[in-house]
Amino acid sequence: MLDKPEVVPEKLKTNINFKIIAGIIFAVVIFHLYVNYFTSTENSEVLVSIFSFVNPLAVSIASFTAAKKYVDAGIYQKAYNLLGIAYLMIFLGEVTYLSYDLFLGIEPYPSIADVFFFLQYPLALSYLILNIRFFASFSSKNIVLLIAIPILITVAYGEIALQEIGEAGFDFFYGLIFVASASLLLAFSILATTIFRKGVVEKAWMILVMGILSLTMGDVWYYYLELLGDFDLIHPVNIFWYAGYWIIIYSLYKHKKII
Repeated sequence: MLDKPEVVPEKLKTNINFKIIAGIIFAVVIFHLYVNYFTSTENSEVLVSIFSFVNPLAVSIASFTAAKKYVDAGIYQKAYNLLGIAYLMIFLGEVTYLSYDLFLGIEPYPSIADVFFFLQYPLALSYLILNIRFFASFSSKNIVLLIAIPILITVAYGEIALQEIGEAGFDFFYGLIFVASASLLLAFSILATTIFRKGVVEKAWMILVMGILSLTMGDVWYYYLELLGDFDLIHPVNIFWYAGYWIIIYSLYKHKKII
C-alpha cells in the first residue's frame, strides 16, 4: 500500500491554454513540412536527428525540475523523478539509434537502442500508477478499461500486420511486445484523463497526459512502420512525438509556475 505524502500539494487552479497546445501542434507540423519540402535530404536528416534527442532530454530535465518542487510530498517527488528517468531512457535510445543509423551505418532496428526505448514504459507506467492510486482506487470498471484497451489495440495491430506481411516471424512478435507495452501505457493515460477531466484536480497534469497520449500513438504507428520497412527519419509519425514532448514540457512549466 502506498503511503500518502505528508503534505498534499494544493490543487492547481489554472486553466488549460488550448491556444498554446494548438500552437505546439502547428509549429511541429510546419517543422515537418519544412524538413520534407524546403531543405535538402542531408540537412533534413540532421535537423530531425537533433530534434529527436533534444526533445526527450528537455522533457527529462523539466521532469526532474518539477520533482524538486515536491520536496515535502514524497509520492509526487518520486513520481516525477521516475518520469524524468523515463524520458532520459528515450534520450539514450535516440542517441544510440542515431549512432547506429548515421555514424556506424548499421540497421538500428532491432538494436541496443530498443532496450532504452522499452524501459520508458515501466517507468512512465510507475509515474501514472503513483498519481492514479493517490486520487482514486482501481475499481472493477477501471480494471476492465485497463485490460480491454491493450487487448483491442494489440489484437488490431496483430491482425493488420499479419495481413500485410503474411506470417508471424521475429519482427512481428518483437514489434508486438512494444505495441502491447505502449497500448498499456495508453490505457493508463486514458484512465488518468477520466479521473482528472472534471477539473477538480490538477489541470496541468491533464495536459501531461495529453502529451503521453500523443507519444504512445506515435509509438504504435512506428512499430507498424518498422514491420513493413516503411519508417525513415522524416516520416509524419514524428509529428506525434514532437507534439507529445512539447505538450508535456508545457504541462511541467505550468507545474513550476503554480506550485
